[in-house]
Amino acid sequence: MLAEAAKPAPNMPAEIPGFVEAMNAAGPWEPVPIIITATEPGGPVEQGFFDATLARMRAMLAAAGRLDGIYISNHGAMTSTGAEDPDGTLYAMVREAAGSAVPVLSTVDLHANISRRMVDSADCILSYRTNPHIDRRERGADAAPLMRRLLSGERWEKFFIRMPIAAPSVTLLTAQGVYSEMIAEGQRHIAPDLPVVSVLGGFAFGDVREGGITILVYGLGEKPAQLARQLAEFAWAGREHFRVQLTPLEEAISRAVQAGCSGTGSVICLADVADNPGGGGRGNTTDILEGLLVNRAENVLFGNFVDAAAAANCHAAGVGASLRITLNERNDDADGRAVPVEAVVLGLSNGLVTGRRGIYAGRSVDMGPAAAIRASGVTLVICSRRIQCADPVFFEIFGLDIGAFSSLVVKSRGHFRAGFDAWYDDSRIIEVDAAGLTSPILERFAWKRLPRPVWPLDTDTRWQPPAIESEPGNP
Repeated sequence: MLAEAAKPAPNMPAEIPGFVEAMNAAGPWEPVPIIITATEPGGPVEQGFFDATLARMRAMLAAAGRLDGIYISNHGAMTSTGAEDPDGTLYAMVREAAGSAVPVLSTVDLHANISRRMVDSADCILSYRTNPHIDRRERGADAAPLMRRLLSGERWEKFFIRMPIAAPSVTLLTAQGVYSEMIAEGQRHIAPDLPVVSVLGGFAFGDVREGGITILVYGLGEKPAQLARQLAEFAWAGREHFRVQLTPLEEAISRAVQAGCSGTGSVICLADVADNPGGGGRGNTTDILEGLLVNRAENVLFGNFVDAAAAANCHAAGVGASLRITLNERNDDADGRAVPVEAVVLGLSNGLVTGRRGIYAGRSVDMGPAAAIRASGVTLVICSRRIQCADPVFFEIFGLDIGAFSSLVVKSRGHFRAGFDAWYDDSRIIEVDAAGLTSPILERFAWKRLPRPVWPLDTDTRWQPPAIESEPGNP
């Protein structure tokens, strides 16, 4: 794991090489890596796998001998088939293994669902600050000096507020808006006696009691409590920002058709936000694709469509082959229907790439066997593993010139913005209202555990600023 972290393009969460590099630069230390696991977001973790992995971690921590500190690199929005708060279970296990005096520090995704057990068990939880998440390595690097301070004996009070706001994912971009301003205001107050402000948007699709925007402030004296309350009040005052407005499917298709008639490149980008593999989508819904084909849109570039069987058929046929292929032939359903197309195979790849821009920059990525095909006016990248289309390398490995296409369609919620901003600024991006497991229209889902009432699902939601307490705070 340490050897992998030192590579120019490591195949691991970016926080880990960032932390290791910064710890190395700060002075001698003896790292004891335990386990790294990662997968594209999906359904609940199988409880048997989770329990077995946790047991391995516990045994390896025990075998490591005396530990001075523990760093957890954690996404923070896990669910499992047998427990609601597996992240909290992980943190509690680490705290038990470490003992009360050993510092425990974690970095988490901006979309983490923070539980009381996580806050209780960790001395500090540091979240990403950008969405798209282009600061992952930097946050890992930030964790190193914080760990050094904890190792020197420093401890901070914790201030914890959870808001009754289940923010749809597309409202949590950090280029502008209420959420961006919350993060910026929190960072403006960073000082030696207030080292960490984490403002987490949460992950509503986890459907857990810990869902909602969370504010975590660590520091000394009265300022952290005051800041936490200030940020919470700002979020509530700006709650209208967390309503979603998407472009109707028919309008989006019409604009793609018009773009194809323009004879120019990079006119519009259609974001299939409801089928984002990075949020748990399957990457194979067909509302947009069928609309483009039926309406004979021209000069469209589309990725990534996840269909291992279709990719295998393309590999069997070879580059240059013409074939009739059925997308979703083996796994069609109401949202991802079987779509037969007459296609030409433009290129093939084993799917092993190094990210070039945005969230995948400088990281090894495995798409699985992949192919580029042309079907009527749509050039489509098909891959075998679920991965959102957030980096131009997914097209460039096939020699495709992104700027030469009038329209780009990406199965991604928002991370594509950092990968394709050289071609599309925000004014050219259309978030499409199509079907899928990650639709930001939260009213379309049957919620079971998410606390109610919650904004924006329930317009009668009420909230009053809490009397903030320390250790662990008042959620």
